[in-house]
Amino acid sequence: MSWALTRPHRIRWSECDLYGHVNHAAYLTLFEDLRVAHWQALTGAPIAPDRPGPVVAQIEARYLRAVGFNDEVLLCCRTTSFRRTSFVHEYALLKDGEPCCTARAICVVTRQDSGEKIPLPEEIRARLLAEGASEG
Repeated sequence: MSWALTRPHRIRWSECDLYGHVNHAAYLTLFEDLRVAHWQALTGAPIAPDRPGPVVAQIEARYLRAVGFNDEVLLCCRTTSFRRTSFVHEYALLKDGEPCCTARAICVVTRQDSGEKIPLPEEIRARLLAEGASEG
């Protein structure tokens, strides 16, 4: 399965610990940026308080290799599967084509004002299928 979204990135000092290695929490922020960009691409609209959007219900990360200040990396995101109100995202941070960190998130689509779960709209379901995600 190919990546639905990729983005080159140069590691900033603000993403590093005092040893110049990417801080573990920074990976999740980088992946969050991809999650937002992917949702906006799927819906054609920015995330906003008056629109339904994804909320992370669960996330797990695997740290495979150290990444440091000023490294050139590629950030990747894809949806692997979806259900009625949720979807599973996979992420990777690649350096020289090799994974340094991977992550998996279960996201639930909610109304932002009430937190109520809502079904994924049919047009988004169709786009996810076209990207290679599976239903169920």
